[in-house]
Amino acid sequence: MARMSAEERRIQLVEAFTDLGPAWVRWVAACLPMDSVSYARLRLLTALTCIDNQTMRQLADSLAVTPRRITALVDALEQDGLVERHPHPKDGRSTLVNITKDGLKHQAVDWQQHQAEVGVAFGDLTVDQQEQLLQISHDLTGAFRSRLAGRSASDGLFCAPG
Repeated sequence: MARMSAEERRIQLVEAFTDLGPAWVRWVAACLPMDSVSYARLRLLTALTCIDNQTMRQLADSLAVTPRRITALVDALEQDGLVERHPHPKDGRSTLVNITKDGLKHQAVDWQQHQAEVGVAFGDLTVDQQEQLLQISHDLTGAFRSRLAGRSASDGLFCAPG
């Protein structure tokens, strides 16, 4: 079997990750407990267990979603009694979101169950493969973050080839 050129390898890696991304998202969603909120809502609850009383902007930034999406998520969670909103004591333009006791219970059970279920797929890999994947994942995440930090919003949506 002939060795691939660097360009062919990059193309195959892009194609592999293009397949991996949607498969991962479907797997993560499929592993939610039957009576759980959506994965996006569960992530928001989890963010509030780490730091409670966050502004909508802080939540949007920490979850890497738009302010409009955060509003929809908080609206739904508030309807279910899992979060509450209240005015920011120092900034009248901001709203703080906090997790309720029911939200804490829901998050604790569902997140732990979800993480365990998602993790089952990694058991299909050998221990060596798991360790390699873990290292590569950390390295690649760092590379993505570094490259993103070097871009401005005006750089556009598309990467130049090469």
